[in-house]
Amino acid sequence: MKKAVIFCLVFITIGLYCVPAAKAQNNIPVDPMSKGDWLLNFGFGPGVPVFGNGTGFGPAAKFVVETGIWELGPGVLTLGGEFGFSFFANKFGQDWRETWVNTMFGARSTYHYGWNVRGLDTYGGIPLGIGFCFNTFDDQPGHHNAFPVYPYLGVVFGASYFFTPTLGINGEVGYNSTYANIGLVFKL
Repeated sequence: MKKAVIFCLVFITIGLYCVPAAKAQNNIPVDPMSKGDWLLNFGFGPGVPVFGNGTGFGPAAKFVVETGIWELGPGVLTLGGEFGFSFFANKFGQDWRETWVNTMFGARSTYHYGWNVRGLDTYGGIPLGIGFCFNTFDDQPGHHNAFPVYPYLGVVFGASYFFTPTLGINGEVGYNSTYANIGLVFKL
């Protein structure tokens, strides 16, 4: 988990220092998400042990792509997809080890609210899909595997801040593949 957090922070820091933000400030839209725009974001954070498929906090990654499909009031309704991944491992005493690898695929719809603040994008939404778990556990008699499939449903709230017209930082909280994550967002 520490390596994932350090990697994410280093990656974001490098990205922010390599971006000529002062030069591009006038080109940053007031509301970054509009009808027809495409956003791609990815982030890292602590994973959610969906339906008991894990214990405690494990590292997780999430990738999202979405497009604005409908102007709704002061914001835009989007439709897209997301892929999430989480890993959990635990050792119970001397004789029992268990690992969970969760992979989630889902459709996602979010509402991006327009605050009329240059570069700021806030949103809330719901992902819905299917999850696959690869569970291994061993004890004295031997090694065992299980492959449960489960419904993937969550809720997410997030914000992005664009430093250039096409690159920004993104953070989300909620209950889906991660409890919270931070990463980068790209406007395509």
